[in-house]
This record gives sequence, structure tokens and C-alpha cells, in this order.
Amino acid sequence: MKHSNLLAIPFAIGITIALTACGGSGGGNSSSTPGIATSKATSTSSSSFGTSSSTAMSTSSFSSANSSSIAIAQNCQVDGKSWAICSQNQGGWGYENGKYCIAASFCPAKRTNLPSITGRTIPVDTNATAKTRAIYTYLRSIEGKQTLTGQQDLTWKDAIDMAGRVHKDTGKYPALMGYDFMNYGMTANWIEGIKQTEEAIAYANKGGLVTFAWHWRDPALLNTTNVNEARFYTKDTNFQIPVKDGALDASSTAYSQINAGIDLIAIELKKLNDAGVTVLWRPLHEASGNNGDGWFWWGRIRTDNAPQAFAQILLWRHMYDRLVNYHGLHNLLWVWNGQNAAWYPGDDVVDITSHDIYDSTDNKTYKSQIATYTQARKYSAEEKLIALSENSYIPDPDKMAADGARWLWFMTWNDGNFNETTLESNTHQDNFWSGDYYNTSAHKTNVYNHANMITLDELPTF
Repeated sequence: MKHSNLLAIPFAIGITIALTACGGSGGGNSSSTPGIATSKATSTSSSSFGTSSSTAMSTSSFSSANSSSIAIAQNCQVDGKSWAICSQNQGGWGYENGKYCIAASFCPAKRTNLPSITGRTIPVDTNATAKTRAIYTYLRSIEGKQTLTGQQDLTWKDAIDMAGRVHKDTGKYPALMGYDFMNYGMTANWIEGIKQTEEAIAYANKGGLVTFAWHWRDPALLNTTNVNEARFYTKDTNFQIPVKDGALDASSTAYSQINAGIDLIAIELKKLNDAGVTVLWRPLHEASGNNGDGWFWWGRIRTDNAPQAFAQILLWRHMYDRLVNYHGLHNLLWVWNGQNAAWYPGDDVVDITSHDIYDSTDNKTYKSQIATYTQARKYSAEEKLIALSENSYIPDPDKMAADGARWLWFMTWNDGNFNETTLESNTHQDNFWSGDYYNTSAHKTNVYNHANMITLDELPTF
């Protein structure tokens, strides 16, 4: 996914390849910080991101995979860089003798099999609300049988109703609407897209499901007088995840800025919680970018020797801990969208795995994208629900069924090109719903009226 270079009005345009293997007041921390190696490693110590914590990644997650190869493996290639194999198989990235390493069983080249562990019957947050559990149970019940129709809202133009456009063209409303906290925290009087929380509550009150992403603007600027200049692309900011000795650097200014950003969004997530809305929460999306060259700051090529993937994992697990345990938010189903096996944060902090696909080779054949679906299944040791979290072309329902590409939902991107006066959108490469640049009228109508596709009117009451 790409966006405009304009400060506050980014929009998606088609990527020239299929994304199949690539692409936060202040600090403080909870009394326990699960999921982060908080102890400082010395030259003789060892740590990994799952060590000694209540949300730690189970060492069984990957230790059973290709265990016979662990003793002979010498290094692992990740995003074009070679990493030493950890002497202790802790199931993921580690830090030994002052150097970063990776467990042999976690090395992407070794993870070629489909999951061997049955998927969870409840969300990874065992304190999830009753409604959140009910929605998770429902999602599991439709897996492999039906797919939720989804449409991304136009985050930066409040007057454009993307759900309304879908209904106008197909006679149906999407079961799932996508929203974004992209402009939250900005203060200029021309900023739009800061009513996404209220729009999501309204859609949920109609019986719909909602998902949120977060184009997290530069944490160093997000809570300052320069917030309106804050951006999220690596080329527009020098911010990087603070890592020291195999853990987040809790003494750094950047750590406090990260917490301030998370706390800002926690306010909105709590509003949704108080309104009884469960959120399919998809933060740190497209983390690995293109072959590990992250286009957002949370996946950037680093200036130190820490693996980008490990830094993103530390941030993901810290965000999980801060939102779930520190803020007590239990209305979230966690959707990981890192799009690269080496960036997977652990089965204990992921409910749903997803991929974004903008396939320039599709040419209105509406492929099922089975290869990417299968690849996404292999990221985890447990069976996870798999979603198509952004798309240009909508896969054909019959091809999905024939190929076994059991996408839990699809999420067609929004219309980035429109007449400023009439707000109308026509055929244009930046319009993913309106017009027929990607999806013809006949195809959209077929998808939304297909027996295998669930629309708003077909959702149960949770």
C-alpha cells in the first residue's frame, strides 16, 4: 500500500507487485511488562522477547518445527542479512553474549509446514469481553465456509460515505467497515478523519463489525506543537523503535513518546469499549514493507545493529501489554499484519493474521490469491484465522472456494480520487471501489450477492 506525499491526506495507490512476502503524557510502564525482555543482558547473559512473562511467546510455538536441523544450522537469512543461530532455542529472536541471534526453529527458511497446533477457542486476551468472545467464536464458525465483505472508509474526507457507495452499487452494505486513527492528535482546523471513533460506533450500532488500523505519526512530534507536521513514512521521519541490549530501552525519550502515542489511542479504544464495540485491531500494519525495507517508521532499516523484525516484535508486544494490562482494554481482537515470517510476534499475542494485496498482475481475473493465503498460514505454529486486510481486486468467491483460499474477510481500499465539489469518484487508479479500474460493476454485484459472502444484513446479533 502506498499513500500520497501530502501531509494529512494520504491515499492508497496500487503497488506494482503482489505483497506476498513483504510488502506513545508520557512514559511509564505497567508494574509487569509481559512480552518484553526487560532485564539488561550482559556480555554473558541471554534473553529473548518471550522470556519470563505472562504474555511471553510460548517456546513450543516453533521449537517443534524442524528440530533436527537446529544443531547443524549456523545462520539464518532474514531480509537479505545473515543472523547467527541462538545457542538456546527460545522460539524466536534472542540476545546472547552482547549479540542478536535467532532461533533455528524461527528462521523463516525452516518454517515451511502448515500449523500443527489447533487454533484457540477463545481470544488471546483471556479477559476479553463477552461480546468480543462471541465475535471471535462467530469468526471461527465461518472460517473456510464464508467470507465477510469489507470496505475501508475514506479517513481524510468525512463527507464521503464509503459504506453508502457500496450499497448504492450492490444493494448491500459491507459486514465489516475499516477505520483508521491516522489523524488523531492533529490540531489544525482543516484536519478531518478525527470522527472515526464515532463513525465506527454508529456502524456497530447498525449491527456491523469494525476494524481499525493506525497510521501512527512520528511519536516524537505527536504530542507537541509540531504535531501537524508529524508523518509516518520512514523517508519523512528519523524516529525508530528504541532498543538496547535485546529489549525496549525504557530509559529513552523515544520510549516515553511511544507510550504517549499508545495512551492517546487508548482513549479512543476505551470509547469504543464503553459503547460495547469490539475492534478488530490492526496496528503496525505492513511492518516489513518490501523485503524488509519498511516504508513506515515501525519497520525502518535501523541505524544500530538490532534486527528490524525484532524491534517491531518488541513494540507489538509492548503495545499489547500496555493496552490490555495497563489500560484494561478487553474489547480488542489482535490482527497482525507484518507480512513476513521473521516479524511474527508470537501466537500468544495474535488472534488473526492478515495480508494486504495490491496485485498489479491480476488484470481483473480476480484471483483467489491462494499462494499468499497459504504463506500467511505458515507464519504461526497454531492455526490462526487469516484475513485479506487490504485489497484492490476482490477475489472471486468461486475461485476462493475452488482453491481453498479461505480468507476470513476482504477489505477493499477506499476512493482516493474525487471531485472536491461534488465528491464524486469515477474510474481512476486511486479509486478502489468506485469506477471499474479494479472491480467491474458486475463483479462487485456478484461478490456482494454471492452465497459465500456475508453482508451487513446477514450478520447475527452479538
